[in-house]
Amino acid sequence: MTNRRQEILDKAKEMFSQRGFHAVSLEDISRSLEMGKSTIYHYFPSKHELWAEVLKDTVAGLYHYVLAKVNHQDPYHEQIRDLVSAILTYFEANRQSFLLLLRERLDFLDLETIKEQFDARFRAEYDQFAEHFRSTVDAGKKAGVLADVDASIILACIFGTINTVVLATVVHDPDRNLTELVDDCYLVIMNGISAV
Repeated sequence: MTNRRQEILDKAKEMFSQRGFHAVSLEDISRSLEMGKSTIYHYFPSKHELWAEVLKDTVAGLYHYVLAKVNHQDPYHEQIRDLVSAILTYFEANRQSFLLLLRERLDFLDLETIKEQFDARFRAEYDQFAEHFRSTVDAGKKAGVLADVDASIILACIFGTINTVVLATVVHDPDRNLTELVDDCYLVIMNGISAV
C-alpha cells in the first residue's frame, strides 16, 4: 500500500522545484499522479499548506543530515570542512531540494504575508541550526582560528559560497558532481580569494 500523503509531497516537491510555486497548480499535481484533486485536499487543505509541508520536509531533511555529519567536538576547521562537505553531499543527492529552496527565496521575495507564515513555521528550526554553527564560529573566533569579525558575516561567507557554487554547477555544469567542489569551497571559505 502506498503512502498517498508522501506520494503527493514527493510529486509536489519535484514540480515546485522545476517550475516554482506559482506555476504549479494542485490540478497539475493531481493530474500527474492520476488522482482526483479531492485526494490532495484530503491531506492538504490548500496549495499553501502543501507548499509549507514540502518546504518543512526539505528543510528538515537538510538540517538533520548536516547536523548528523558535523561533530561539534571536532576542531573548528574540521567542523567547517564537514559542514561544507555535508551540504554539498546532501544537495548532490537531492538537487531538487536545492532548487526548491532557491525558488522559495525567489518566488516569495515580495509576499510579506506568506513570508511571515513560513517564518513562523521554520524560524525555530532554522534558529536552532544557525545557532549550532554560530556557536562554532564564536568559539573558533575566541580560539583565534577564525577571523575576529561578526559571526553573521562568517556564516554568510560559508553559506553564500556553498549556495553560489551549487547554483552555478546545477545551471552551468549539471553533470558535475557537487562533492568534487568540497575542497575548493573549503579553501576559499577558510583562506579567502587572495593567492598571497
